[in-house]
Order: sequence, then structure tokens, then C-alpha cells
Amino acid sequence: MNAPVLKEPSLPVLIPESRPAPGWLRDLMTARAHYEEQFGWPTTVQIAEQRLAVGLGTALDAITMPAALGEQVHAQLGIAMLAGPVVGHGPDWTFLTQPMAPMRPTFMVNLVMHGVRYAGTGAYTVIPSVRADQDWQWVSEPRRNQMLPSPFAVAATVRRVCVAH
Repeated sequence: MNAPVLKEPSLPVLIPESRPAPGWLRDLMTARAHYEEQFGWPTTVQIAEQRLAVGLGTALDAITMPAALGEQVHAQLGIAMLAGPVVGHGPDWTFLTQPMAPMRPTFMVNLVMHGVRYAGTGAYTVIPSVRADQDWQWVSEPRRNQMLPSPFAVAATVRRVCVAH
């Protein structure tokens, strides 16, 4: 039997030298696994920014507002035993909430003028990683088996705080 004849010479396969992942990437992957295992959050690593983000609309949603308003809202939610995780970033606080069914057009009426924003399904919000990130920090850390507040409870509390002032 004759061996098959190659018509074209084969190119050598170059295998890159493997190097260990950088420490910051290992830290982010560890934090990602923590959020997914402990809370079931669909977390992704944003490599270019070296940070974590969580997808909104399925496991949780997010409502963002100025920190001064957020501090009052968080205190009121705490009194009502409805406080949940809150991320502080720059001049804003982001409240993580239960996912919302399709949003009614009236949900954010009168809240936008106070700087309140609802991210919506398909968006992402950054969550703190184990790394010391000065820009994104937990104001109120998530707890295992903690029920996230309803987005409607957060919005109603914002309305109540805004009316009182």
C-alpha cells in the first residue's frame, strides 16, 4: 500500500508559551466565582477595565441615584427591614433589587428629575471585587440568603423621601 501523498507542505503549528494569569485577573475570577456561587448573580469580568459587572434583568436589577438621596433612602429601607446591597461609586449609589417584570412607563415618573435612574434589562452594573477598588465600594454588602428589595419598594421610598424634603 502506498502512503497518502500531501499535495502541499504542511505549516508548522506554533504553540505559544503558557504563562500564568496576572494576579489581578486571578483575583477577579475568584470574586466572580464568589458572586455566582453565593448569590447566583450572572457576573462577568471586564478585562479592559479590570473590574466585575453583573448582568441586569434576570437575577437582579439596579436603581442608581445621587449618594445624598441614596443615604436617606437606604436609612428608610433599613427601618422598614427592606435594605439590600448598595454599591457606592463616585457621586452615586446603586441599589441592587429584585428583577422587575416589564417596566411600566409610569415607574420612573418624577424620579428622573431627582437624578434617579433605572438601568433596565440587558444592562450591566459594576460590582466591587476583592481588589481594593476606590471607585466601586460596597455601602451595604450583600449577605448570603438575603432577599433583594423590590424595585417598587425602592422607588416608593425615593418618592417618600423626595416629598418630605
